[in-house]
Amino acid sequence: MILSKIKLFAILNLLLFLIVGCNNGNKSAINEFSIYLVKELSTTEAMSKKLDDLPLETIPVLTDKEIRTYDWTEHEFTMKEDISLEEKLDGKVSLSGKPFVVVVGNERIYLGSFWSYLSSQFNPDIPIISSVWNKGSDNDMYKIQYGKNQDPRDDTKIFEALKGLGKVINY
Repeated sequence: MILSKIKLFAILNLLLFLIVGCNNGNKSAINEFSIYLVKELSTTEAMSKKLDDLPLETIPVLTDKEIRTYDWTEHEFTMKEDISLEEKLDGKVSLSGKPFVVVVGNERIYLGSFWSYLSSQFNPDIPIISSVWNKGSDNDMYKIQYGKNQDPRDDTKIFEALKGLGKVINY
């Protein structure tokens, strides 16, 4: 009788441990914000494909852990000290841009492009993050620019993820 109570107690503790572990795993996935580069496609080619069909790099080029603040009204973000987006992208942004996908948890939210101020080509009809993309730049603020209707930057999943991580200012 005592042995069966011990077994029951052990099984219940194991189930409770598994339930709590699964719930914590889902919670952290909801609050993850990252930007992945699109593999082997130009910005124009990426724009012609469905968001879920775009091949993404395995490791994100930017995560919420590297962002210090995100100004929601201006869609500007600052990087943590000693982290440079230009250094991370050194050599990967051509004059025709480099497409990226904003991801929250495991869900792709929108397509954008890193864009060089030196480019004389047209700006794509997607959100862009512009810079000169020089290695060693002291820039720590970046603006995600977009001037069209139905702005994908305003997605509530992005807002909730960044707010839940304490990154959002000015909302």
